[in-house]
Amino acid sequence: MDDGQDLILQLERQNRLLRSLLLVAIAGISGLVLVAARSPDDKARFTEIDAERINIVMPDGKREMVLANRNRLPAPVIGGREVASDRSMPGIIFYNAQGDENGGLIFDGKPGADGKPSAGMHFSMDRFGGDQQLALGHYESRGTMETGLNIYDRGLEKDYAPLYEAYEQAPEGKEKERLKQRWIEAGGQQTQRVFVGKTRGKSSAVILADDQGRPRIMMLVSPDGRPELNFLDEAGNVTQSLPATDAATATDD
Repeated sequence: MDDGQDLILQLERQNRLLRSLLLVAIAGISGLVLVAARSPDDKARFTEIDAERINIVMPDGKREMVLANRNRLPAPVIGGREVASDRSMPGIIFYNAQGDENGGLIFDGKPGADGKPSAGMHFSMDRFGGDQQLALGHYESRGTMETGLNIYDRGLEKDYAPLYEAYEQAPEGKEKERLKQRWIEAGGQQTQRVFVGKTRGKSSAVILADDQGRPRIMMLVSPDGRPELNFLDEAGNVTQSLPATDAATATDD
Protein backbone atom coordinates (compact mmCIF):
# COMPACT_ATOMS: atom_id res chain seq x y z
CA MET A 1 0.00 0.00 0.00
CA ASP A 2 1.47 3.35 -1.06
CA ASP A 3 1.71 6.53 0.95
CA GLY A 4 -1.42 8.02 -0.66
CA GLN A 5 -3.62 5.14 0.43
CA ASP A 6 -2.20 5.32 3.97
CA LEU A 7 -3.08 8.97 4.13
CA ILE A 8 -6.62 8.31 2.92
CA LEU A 9 -7.15 5.59 5.54
CA GLN A 10 -5.75 7.84 8.28
CA LEU A 11 -8.08 10.69 7.28
CA GLU A 12 -11.08 8.32 7.27
CA ARG A 13 -10.23 7.13 10.80
CA GLN A 14 -9.90 10.72 12.02
CA ASN A 15 -13.19 11.61 10.36
CA ARG A 16 -14.97 8.75 12.14
CA LEU A 17 -13.43 9.85 15.47
CA LEU A 18 -14.54 13.45 14.95
CA ARG A 19 -18.06 12.32 14.14
CA SER A 20 -18.17 10.26 17.35
CA LEU A 21 -16.91 13.17 19.44
CA LEU A 22 -19.45 15.46 17.82
CA LEU A 23 -22.30 13.08 18.65
CA VAL A 24 -21.16 12.90 22.31
CA ALA A 25 -20.95 16.70 22.52
CA ILE A 26 -24.43 17.10 21.01
CA ALA A 27 -25.85 14.56 23.47
CA GLY A 28 -24.23 16.36 26.42
CA ILE A 29 -25.49 19.79 25.35
CA SER A 30 -28.97 18.38 24.76
CA GLY A 31 -28.97 16.94 28.29
CA LEU A 32 -27.98 20.29 29.78
CA VAL A 33 -30.71 22.04 27.81
CA LEU A 34 -33.31 19.54 29.02
CA VAL A 35 -32.18 19.97 32.65
CA ALA A 36 -32.30 23.77 32.34
CA ALA A 37 -35.75 23.56 30.77
CA ARG A 38 -37.23 21.46 33.60
CA SER A 39 -40.40 22.84 35.12
CA PRO A 40 -39.89 24.63 38.46
CA ASP A 41 -42.53 22.25 39.82
CA ASP A 42 -40.29 19.22 39.22
CA LYS A 43 -39.28 17.50 42.45
CA ALA A 44 -35.92 16.05 43.45
CA ARG A 45 -35.79 13.18 45.90
CA PHE A 46 -32.93 12.61 48.34
CA THR A 47 -32.41 9.83 50.85
CA GLU A 48 -30.14 11.94 53.04
CA ILE A 49 -28.76 15.49 52.99
CA ASP A 50 -25.94 17.01 55.04
CA ALA A 51 -26.25 20.79 55.32
CA GLU A 52 -25.32 23.57 57.75
CA ARG A 53 -28.33 25.65 56.81
CA ILE A 54 -31.44 25.24 54.66
CA ASN A 55 -33.53 28.25 53.59
CA ILE A 56 -37.14 27.70 52.53
CA VAL A 57 -37.92 30.67 50.29
CA MET A 58 -40.59 32.07 47.99
CA PRO A 59 -39.87 32.45 44.24
CA ASP A 60 -38.72 36.03 44.91
CA GLY A 61 -36.20 34.80 47.52
CA LYS A 62 -38.14 35.94 50.59
CA ARG A 63 -37.62 33.62 53.55
CA GLU A 64 -40.44 31.45 54.83
CA MET A 65 -38.42 29.21 57.16
CA VAL A 66 -34.76 28.61 58.02
CA LEU A 67 -33.26 25.44 59.51
CA ALA A 68 -29.69 25.99 60.69
CA ASN A 69 -26.88 24.84 62.95
CA ARG A 70 -25.60 26.90 65.90
CA ASN A 71 -23.17 28.87 63.73
CA ARG A 72 -25.60 29.86 61.00
CA LEU A 73 -28.91 30.65 62.72
CA PRO A 74 -30.00 34.08 61.38
CA ALA A 75 -30.46 37.13 63.60
CA PRO A 76 -34.07 38.12 64.43
CA VAL A 77 -35.82 40.29 61.83
CA ILE A 78 -38.49 42.73 63.10
CA GLY A 79 -39.94 45.56 61.05
CA GLY A 80 -37.79 44.60 58.08
CA ARG A 81 -34.46 44.99 59.90
CA GLU A 82 -32.16 42.63 61.76
CA VAL A 83 -32.03 42.98 65.54
CA ALA A 84 -28.80 42.29 67.40
CA SER A 85 -28.85 38.90 69.11
CA ASP A 86 -26.34 36.59 70.74
CA ARG A 87 -28.27 33.37 70.12
CA SER A 88 -25.70 30.75 69.10
CA MET A 89 -27.67 27.53 69.06
CA PRO A 90 -29.31 25.33 66.42
CA GLY A 91 -32.93 25.82 65.51
CA ILE A 92 -35.76 26.54 63.12
CA ILE A 93 -36.98 30.10 62.49
CA PHE A 94 -40.35 30.98 60.95
CA TYR A 95 -41.17 34.15 58.97
CA ASN A 96 -44.42 35.90 58.08
CA ALA A 97 -45.42 37.31 54.68
CA GLN A 98 -43.60 40.57 55.50
CA GLY A 99 -40.33 38.72 55.98
CA ASP A 100 -40.29 39.31 59.75
CA GLU A 101 -39.58 36.55 62.24
CA ASN A 102 -42.74 35.29 63.91
CA GLY A 103 -41.55 32.39 65.99
CA GLY A 104 -39.17 29.50 66.13
CA LEU A 105 -37.66 26.52 67.86
CA ILE A 106 -34.20 26.69 69.46
CA PHE A 107 -32.42 24.12 71.61
CA ASP A 108 -29.09 23.24 73.19
CA GLY A 109 -27.51 21.28 75.99
CA LYS A 110 -24.10 20.76 77.55
CA PRO A 111 -22.57 19.99 80.96
CA GLY A 112 -21.34 22.92 83.00
CA ALA A 113 -18.02 23.22 84.84
CA ASP A 114 -19.69 21.63 87.88
CA GLY A 115 -20.87 18.67 85.78
CA LYS A 116 -24.51 19.75 85.99
CA PRO A 117 -26.30 20.26 82.66
CA SER A 118 -27.15 23.60 81.14
CA ALA A 119 -29.80 22.71 78.60
CA GLY A 120 -33.16 23.52 77.17
CA MET A 121 -35.60 23.68 74.30
CA HIS A 122 -37.73 26.73 73.52
CA PHE A 123 -40.62 26.88 71.03
CA SER A 124 -42.03 30.41 70.72
CA MET A 125 -44.75 32.27 68.82
CA ASP A 126 -44.31 36.01 68.17
CA ARG A 127 -46.88 38.75 67.67
CA PHE A 128 -46.93 40.65 64.37
CA GLY A 129 -44.36 43.43 64.66
CA GLY A 130 -43.14 42.31 68.04
CA ASP A 131 -41.60 39.61 70.15
CA GLN A 132 -42.84 36.32 71.59
CA GLN A 133 -46.25 36.08 73.21
CA LEU A 134 -46.34 32.36 73.89
CA ALA A 135 -43.54 29.88 74.56
CA LEU A 136 -43.36 26.20 75.37
CA GLY A 137 -40.08 25.33 76.98
CA HIS A 138 -37.86 23.10 79.08
CA TYR A 139 -34.89 24.66 80.90
CA GLU A 140 -32.13 23.12 83.05
CA SER A 141 -29.41 24.92 85.00
CA ARG A 142 -27.45 24.47 88.24
CA GLY A 143 -29.19 21.20 89.02
CA THR A 144 -32.76 22.48 88.66
CA MET A 145 -35.39 22.16 85.94
CA GLU A 146 -38.43 24.11 84.80
CA THR A 147 -40.86 22.87 82.16
CA GLY A 148 -44.01 24.57 81.02
CA LEU A 149 -46.13 26.92 78.96
CA ASN A 150 -45.49 30.66 79.31
CA ILE A 151 -47.65 33.54 78.07
CA TYR A 152 -46.14 37.03 77.85
CA ASP A 153 -47.03 40.67 77.32
CA ARG A 154 -44.81 42.79 75.12
CA GLY A 155 -45.48 45.80 72.90
CA LEU A 156 -44.70 46.57 69.29
CA GLU A 157 -41.03 46.92 68.35
CA LYS A 158 -41.70 50.14 66.44
CA ASP A 159 -43.02 51.75 69.65
CA TYR A 160 -40.34 50.71 72.14
CA ALA A 161 -37.17 50.30 70.04
CA PRO A 162 -36.53 54.04 69.46
CA LEU A 163 -36.97 54.68 73.17
CA TYR A 164 -34.44 52.02 74.07
CA GLU A 165 -31.91 53.43 71.59
CA ALA A 166 -32.36 56.86 73.16
CA TYR A 167 -32.02 55.33 76.64
CA GLU A 168 -28.73 53.65 75.74
CA GLN A 169 -27.29 56.90 74.35
CA ALA A 170 -28.46 59.13 77.21
CA PRO A 171 -26.01 60.06 79.99
CA GLU A 172 -26.66 58.85 83.51
CA GLY A 173 -29.31 60.91 85.26
CA LYS A 174 -33.01 61.68 85.42
CA GLU A 175 -33.44 61.81 81.63
CA LYS A 176 -32.05 58.27 81.29
CA GLU A 177 -34.39 57.05 84.03
CA ARG A 178 -37.34 58.78 82.32
CA LEU A 179 -36.51 57.13 78.98
CA LYS A 180 -36.34 53.71 80.63
CA GLN A 181 -39.75 54.23 82.19
CA ARG A 182 -41.19 55.31 78.83
CA TRP A 183 -39.63 52.20 77.25
CA ILE A 184 -41.34 50.00 79.84
CA GLU A 185 -44.68 51.78 79.36
CA ALA A 186 -44.37 51.27 75.58
CA GLY A 187 -44.13 47.51 76.14
CA GLY A 188 -40.38 47.12 75.80
CA GLN A 189 -40.05 44.90 78.85
CA GLN A 190 -41.26 41.37 78.36
CA THR A 191 -43.74 40.53 81.12
CA GLN A 192 -44.76 37.01 82.07
CA ARG A 193 -48.53 36.78 82.61
CA VAL A 194 -49.21 33.03 82.78
CA PHE A 195 -47.17 29.95 83.65
CA VAL A 196 -48.52 26.39 83.52
CA GLY A 197 -46.05 23.62 84.27
CA LYS A 198 -43.53 22.29 86.75
CA THR A 199 -41.46 24.80 88.73
CA ARG A 200 -37.81 24.67 89.76
CA GLY A 201 -39.13 23.83 93.21
CA LYS A 202 -40.64 20.66 91.65
CA SER A 203 -44.25 21.74 92.22
CA SER A 204 -46.94 21.47 89.57
CA ALA A 205 -48.18 25.03 89.15
CA VAL A 206 -50.54 27.48 87.51
CA ILE A 207 -49.33 31.06 88.11
CA LEU A 208 -51.34 34.12 87.00
CA ALA A 209 -49.70 37.55 87.05
CA ASP A 210 -50.82 41.15 86.52
CA ASP A 211 -49.58 43.42 83.72
CA GLN A 212 -46.50 44.26 85.80
CA GLY A 213 -45.52 40.59 85.94
CA ARG A 214 -46.37 40.28 89.64
CA PRO A 215 -47.87 36.86 90.56
CA ARG A 216 -51.36 37.36 92.02
CA ILE A 217 -52.75 33.81 92.01
CA MET A 218 -50.68 30.66 92.48
CA MET A 219 -52.23 27.19 92.32
CA LEU A 220 -49.68 24.58 93.39
CA VAL A 221 -49.29 20.90 94.11
CA SER A 222 -46.05 20.23 95.99
CA PRO A 223 -43.88 17.16 95.31
CA ASP A 224 -45.31 15.48 98.43
CA GLY A 225 -48.87 15.97 97.10
CA ARG A 226 -49.95 18.98 99.17
CA PRO A 227 -52.40 21.18 97.18
CA GLU A 228 -52.41 24.93 97.71
CA LEU A 229 -54.17 27.98 96.28
CA ASN A 230 -52.60 31.33 97.18
CA PHE A 231 -53.77 34.89 96.54
CA LEU A 232 -51.04 37.56 96.65
CA ASP A 233 -50.93 41.32 96.88
CA GLU A 234 -48.74 43.67 94.81
CA ALA A 235 -45.79 43.13 97.14
CA GLY A 236 -45.97 39.33 96.79
CA ASN A 237 -47.45 38.71 100.24
CA VAL A 238 -50.05 35.94 100.54
CA THR A 239 -53.36 37.50 101.56
CA GLN A 240 -55.36 34.29 101.48
CA SER A 241 -54.46 30.62 101.18
CA LEU A 242 -56.64 27.57 100.60
CA PRO A 243 -56.84 25.31 102.43
CA ALA A 244 -56.42 27.83 105.24
CA THR A 245 -53.22 27.53 107.27
CA ASP A 246 -51.80 29.32 110.30
CA ALA A 247 -48.91 30.70 108.22
CA ALA A 248 -50.23 31.54 104.77
CA THR A 249 -46.95 32.89 103.51
CA ALA A 250 -45.45 30.01 101.54
CA THR A 251 -44.88 30.52 97.82
CA ASP A 252 -43.00 28.43 95.29
CA ASP A 253 -39.98 29.72 93.40
